[in-house]
Amino acid sequence: MIYGFAYLGMIIAISAGWVFLAVLKKPDFIEKPLSELKNKIRPFLNPKDDQ
Repeated sequence: MIYGFAYLGMIIAISAGWVFLAVLKKPDFIEKPLSELKNKIRPFLNPKDDQ
């Protein structure tokens, strides 16, 4: 039975972590490099034909 509670606690902790990462505002030291990375790979993901 203790393993069931441990498993439930692990699932709740992982879910709370995902909600924390997805919903709350990220600090600048995380958001700025992520934004720069997205801007660098955006041309490769959606190339435009210059004709």
